[in-house]
Amino acid sequence: MSAIPAGRPSGRGWIYLAGGLAVIVAAFTVDRAVTGCFFLPVPDPARKIASGISNCGNWPPILAAGLVLVAGLAALRKYASARLCLLILAAGLLTGLASNLIRATTGRTRPNATAPQGFYGLRYEGKWMAGKYEFGSFPSGHTAAWAGLAGAAWFRRRSLGVAFLAAGVVVGWSRMALGCHHFSDVVAALVWGLAVGPWLANRLENPVNALWSKLGLPPF
Repeated sequence: MSAIPAGRPSGRGWIYLAGGLAVIVAAFTVDRAVTGCFFLPVPDPARKIASGISNCGNWPPILAAGLVLVAGLAALRKYASARLCLLILAAGLLTGLASNLIRATTGRTRPNATAPQGFYGLRYEGKWMAGKYEFGSFPSGHTAAWAGLAGAAWFRRRSLGVAFLAAGVVVGWSRMALGCHHFSDVVAALVWGLAVGPWLANRLENPVNALWSKLGLPPF
């Protein structure tokens, strides 16, 4: 199992960072048009599909499915795969949690919000915006979690990384289709997850190994 360095970004890392920021800026320039293209009006039957994908793509189902998979692999004595899945799961969910903390500070209105569109920050007109659904759009937490899974898996199992990224794109589509997120919210979440997921996976590797030993599971 290979990993990437956990230290400071290399020259290539800074290039990737600049490229990611450029992609986010570009997404903002086409935000309204692209977001409108993906939105599905209420009578559209495809909204049920989008809603199902969105619900399944949230962190509780991800956590439940991930733990069942880890337990199943351990029961089959595929300990290396079980430990890897646990590591990827932890990195992905923490990536999504971090994105939720960020969006609590940006106060961006969702496309379906009744308030005028914009970034309101933590407080607006003497009221706290953090925790209010209408002002929790940027970035998409659903998408960030899946991108975090993809980023954490990419340097260890490329096929898993591709599968998680594809799932993240589909989940991002569902969030836009339901009017919950702007296009730039999803793009920023993808960039965030792909950048932070690998870093967290490296940082969490030793703690996950220690937890594995404390649980009395056989070495992998």
